[in-house]
Amino acid sequence: MNDAVIPYVRIDQIKKFIVEMPKETCTIEELSNKFGRSNVANALPTLQLLRLIKYDKKNGQISLTDRGLNFRVAMITEDYEKAREILKKVVDELEIFTFIRGLLDRRGALTAQEIGKELSFRYNKIWRNPRTYATYGAACASILGFVGYGIYERGTLRKGQAKITKETKLPSPYPSFKKIIKIAEEIGNDVVDLHVLSDRLNTSINRLGAELSVCVELGIVQRLAPGKFTLTKKGKDIIDPLNNNRKTEIWRMILLESRYSKIINLLKNKNFDLQELGNILKHHLGGHWKEEKTIYTYTKKFLNWLNEAELVKKVNGKYKIIAENATLPIKDRGKSSLPGMGLEEYYIMGKYIGIISSSKNHNEISKAVEGLIEICKRENNLEDIIEIIEEHLNLFNDVKLEDGRIFIPDIKLLERRLKLGGGEIAKI
Repeated sequence: MNDAVIPYVRIDQIKKFIVEMPKETCTIEELSNKFGRSNVANALPTLQLLRLIKYDKKNGQISLTDRGLNFRVAMITEDYEKAREILKKVVDELEIFTFIRGLLDRRGALTAQEIGKELSFRYNKIWRNPRTYATYGAACASILGFVGYGIYERGTLRKGQAKITKETKLPSPYPSFKKIIKIAEEIGNDVVDLHVLSDRLNTSINRLGAELSVCVELGIVQRLAPGKFTLTKKGKDIIDPLNNNRKTEIWRMILLESRYSKIINLLKNKNFDLQELGNILKHHLGGHWKEEKTIYTYTKKFLNWLNEAELVKKVNGKYKIIAENATLPIKDRGKSSLPGMGLEEYYIMGKYIGIISSSKNHNEISKAVEGLIEICKRENNLEDIIEIIEEHLNLFNDVKLEDGRIFIPDIKLLERRLKLGGGEIAKI
């Protein structure tokens, strides 16, 4: 049974791949440009096993199956119960998942490492790197957790069934791009109070609250406490005078990295007018929008966002998404001899590690650790380290520690994983 296919990528990567496929049928090259060649190679066997895609190796084409199309629609429309059922039918038919479920029933809980070792023994797999066991185990556990056969958290699959919680609905596009920038500029480097900001911007509390909800959703503003706001790195970047020539590019990345990107994905390969865009926005964002004036206002605001990001063009009286701009670029890694990430990520990582190692401010260290975790999530095969750091972060916050010594072993482990000498990241 050495030829048995064992899932290698987790459920979050599976969902991302299916939802963000540029077309229902893509070439390997198109997918590699979108996700990166190694990510595509890692994901394909799992996606085929779950019968979400068909791979025409001869022509180098990958197509969504009917099941894959239905899963994609369910995820985009946030019908998670349906998405779970679609995948559950396949999981129920696969012996590999039946085997793990049997182990779980007998033991009650399984770590990702334990699952990987059991799979290795059963299917006669020889993995030289011990971390590989946890990678395969975590992939299988996350899929089982998604379909309802256990709860997978912090590297352990336990008996039980997690509730499927519907994502919070996206805020309606209240502010224009110009107003978003104005809000960001008014906040600047401060922590501001909602009432003070309302006076400065001459905007009512209720309206400003709605506009700030959009800014938070876009990742430009962070809500520190009820009525207290500050800018995120994205927010600071887009108002930085040194970035004036990159403002369009930064705004585009903000949109494409936000949950509003699902609307952009729905618009791809379509020619649409204002009314059609309004209907799409009403269905996926509004629901309660009834007044034609309301629909028209929000449609114009969203179109304004797309125009400012150079994501849309007009063709024969209708609008069309500019495909080449509507895909997040794969970072140019050729300029760095460091594996995986580009130099920019390493610079930022070094900054965070410097804060963690030297700061005596609890909140400052906590934010730096959160930033470090976000960067690690962009790189493959760091899941086990992320889980360790997250566990230490919870302990750090619970005990209210004032220095980052608890994270030093994690940092050293991270540097070894990235094949760097001690402290090399911080020196970059």
